[in-house]
Amino acid sequence: MARIVEVPETTWHNFHYTEKNVPVAARLELHRDTSPSLDDMRDSAEAVQQRIAAAIAQGRQLRAHGATWAFSPVASIPGGWPLATGYANQLFPVPASHVAPGFAGDPEGLVLCQTGISVAELNMWLEKRGRSLATTGASNGQTIVGAMSCGTHGSAVDHPGIEGQVRAIQLIPAPDRNLWIEPESRPVTDGRLAAMLGATLVRDDRLFAAALVGLGALGVIHAVVVESRPRFLMEMHRQRLPLTPALTAAIAGGDPAGAGLPGQVGPDGQPRRPYFLQAVVADHIDAGHVVITAGYQRAWQDDHVLDYSINPKRGPGFNLAVVVANIMAAAPGLIPPITKAVLAGELSPIDGSRLTSWGQTFNFTTPRAGQAGASLAVPVARVHDVLAICHGAVAAVGPAPVAFAVRYATRSPALIGFIRFDRSAIIDVDGIDMPATRAVMARVVADVRAAGIPHAEHWGKLNQITPASLAAAYGPALDEWRAARAELMAPSPAAAAVFASPWTDAAGLT
Repeated sequence: MARIVEVPETTWHNFHYTEKNVPVAARLELHRDTSPSLDDMRDSAEAVQQRIAAAIAQGRQLRAHGATWAFSPVASIPGGWPLATGYANQLFPVPASHVAPGFAGDPEGLVLCQTGISVAELNMWLEKRGRSLATTGASNGQTIVGAMSCGTHGSAVDHPGIEGQVRAIQLIPAPDRNLWIEPESRPVTDGRLAAMLGATLVRDDRLFAAALVGLGALGVIHAVVVESRPRFLMEMHRQRLPLTPALTAAIAGGDPAGAGLPGQVGPDGQPRRPYFLQAVVADHIDAGHVVITAGYQRAWQDDHVLDYSINPKRGPGFNLAVVVANIMAAAPGLIPPITKAVLAGELSPIDGSRLTSWGQTFNFTTPRAGQAGASLAVPVARVHDVLAICHGAVAAVGPAPVAFAVRYATRSPALIGFIRFDRSAIIDVDGIDMPATRAVMARVVADVRAAGIPHAEHWGKLNQITPASLAAAYGPALDEWRAARAELMAPSPAAAAVFASPWTDAAGLT
């Protein structure tokens, strides 16, 4: 049956080792039964509640985490109990008979996901059943709940981040509370699924919006309901292009029709809008050029083969941190030319000749220790202002193994989702984790603040978050999030300390 296993380890680290040698009381793992069932999920929730009770009794803090891909200390809990959820990965389609009358979405697309299921595993499960996620990150080893809880920004230009696909949340905030939270304005289930999981149905828009990006501070998210869409194919293109005025305008949210994006003219001879778009701009090593990756949605073909073993080194889910991870070992004293050479090799052209499913396009990507990443979300019209600041930071700091990438998404439905703008550009600053890289990241944020450019920082990446910067980024939404947390914790005040951490305390969140 479901259980929590205590592993006698006294230190903890995240996947990238940006957080390492963190002292902990023990490391915990949430395990499922070998036979999937809702009864086992109910037992699993009870095991979590028992551990929360033990944390209160011992004065420990507890933090559930997924694959620990976050660079930031969001999952770090010094002296406490980190709870790994990756083994708790059951999936069930939500029966149509259990869907709330009048649900405005696609009832056939609803799936119950236990907390530890990875994004890649979920897409593979869905696609074999004719469905797909609408958006993911471009590196999908994260758990769906971990990625959601940090507001991971997705990879589809007309969709919000991963949390935008979540329709209901099972949240355990105390030893005696097991909640099933749905938005009141858009009920999803009729309440029977919550009862089967031993949860109390709560319909509340604010609590739901708070829990979508909760950073582990609201309790343990034990399951979510995700709304999928019919599966589709992607036609991917990548090309290094001169940075023309038309392309410059398109990168800043302008009309892409005349920008000459790779693959922009479809099989019917008509221009088409990308489903996925990424621009790698690195003036400090390749002035006057940009590498554009554009993906276009294609209709599903019944003879398409779902082979997830295909994971090319130069796949379109390019993660800049993976690219530059080879630089320091190759030639530490030749950062600019080596960076340029590695970028040219890793960003080789893609001609669109091989169609892939969404799950095949963005499959497992293997991160490496020694990487570092930061991300800012800004209004799309301010992209070039921020890129100029990025390149100015490199000039001020000196040679650093970094590069800059721009992706696009729409506003997050979460109260503190970092994609704050209706049309958002996400600017990634990625590189090797060394002093020069971190100095560039810090300088970029400081200069963006000084320029008064509206922005928010990715919760799961290295950031310069302070109480003042959060107030500036989120305004009244931050107060609403704090009020939601206080409401959730009010019946069990001792649990509020369990789900705090030194990092959330320092940020003024807890």
